[in-house]
Amino acid sequence: MPECLPFCGWLYNLEKVRLSEVLAPPYDVVSPEEITQFKGKSPYNIFHLELAEDFEKARELLQRFIEEKIIIPNGRPTLYYHELAFNYEGRAYLRKGLILLVRLHSFEEGIILPHEKVYPKVTENRLHLLKATGFQFSQIYGLYEDPSLETLKGLSQKAEPFGEVLFEDEVQRLAKIQDSALISKITTFLKDKNLFIADGHHRYTTALKYKAYMESLYGKGKDRDYQYMAMYISPFEDENLLMLPTHRIYKLSLRERESLLKRLKEVGELIEETPSSKWRALKEYLYGQADCLAVFDGETLRVYKIRANFFSELKSKEPDLSALPLYNFLQILESALGIKEATLKEQGKVDFLARDEEVFQKTQKEDLGILFPRVSAEILKGIVEKKKLMPHKSTYFHPKILTGFVLNRVNGHSVK
Repeated sequence: MPECLPFCGWLYNLEKVRLSEVLAPPYDVVSPEEITQFKGKSPYNIFHLELAEDFEKARELLQRFIEEKIIIPNGRPTLYYHELAFNYEGRAYLRKGLILLVRLHSFEEGIILPHEKVYPKVTENRLHLLKATGFQFSQIYGLYEDPSLETLKGLSQKAEPFGEVLFEDEVQRLAKIQDSALISKITTFLKDKNLFIADGHHRYTTALKYKAYMESLYGKGKDRDYQYMAMYISPFEDENLLMLPTHRIYKLSLRERESLLKRLKEVGELIEETPSSKWRALKEYLYGQADCLAVFDGETLRVYKIRANFFSELKSKEPDLSALPLYNFLQILESALGIKEATLKEQGKVDFLARDEEVFQKTQKEDLGILFPRVSAEILKGIVEKKKLMPHKSTYFHPKILTGFVLNRVNGHSVK
């Protein structure tokens, strides 16, 4: 199973910068306006590296950050303990996780398990950046099985605090674990576990491509740093794990819109018609109901329940994927329009939104907003274990770990 290791990451020098000014959300969840705002916080904000004007600029800036000791190497092999405190709909959460090195494996090996398809074009930009800088600036998010949460017990007392950041309504903390016995206990436990990618499929695929590129230059050295990737991982069983659905707004032609609504009425029963303000109570009631979804037309929210005969048909064809409300809706969409959602995405006719309030704010009268009930992360695990892939943008793990806490250098050195 996966080999997990501590590593000597690179950290921002807290004598020279404030963490709140140099960290940022993952690059793929921010708008162009937000990118500009984060870059404006500090000339050393991580977006100046990860989203530089060009790859040569990123390389030059990184070298300057190193020369000026803005980022500095952590001299000892370390596991990085991360806490994320946040509130969601009236409940307080404290998600705990670890940042460590994980040996790369192709998806075909069945050790690192994906749950979504990847699009090759998306990885090209990230691969060029990685070649230019030799650094991974952010981690992907992985999940593992730990029913009794053994890997997290006592870490907050045993780890050496590094830094804390208040971001929006979240508090994120990073600490160092350098005790060799504790590191060995954690990494030994993880040897028997699969890792399920929760977030960052394209970044993982980029790391695989970079590994192949570096092997072509330096060979397949077993312990070279390019054989590994820094990952942020946490247990499936943590009650603080919050997996949200990704909602949609479709910008369809009048004919397409009418076809979709007609098909929804054919295969679904309208069970609720209400103002959008009632959605919060409704979605709690709908939790885990794979045969339900909601449609918002800019004014009214309508909840549909898929009729039993059609839902049975979906389950007979795909007993695993039909546990996802999104999968079932996409079958309705494709039967109504005769095209797949990927085609609508290429045509600029679909927006993906994690926050339901954004659906209500951004859906115009000529659009259709589609909202889905939450399902358990166990559904994801069951689908992945069957070696099946969920539809693109099925999940949104909330909140995201900030980028820039720990940087990982991958330029061909040994990790041991």
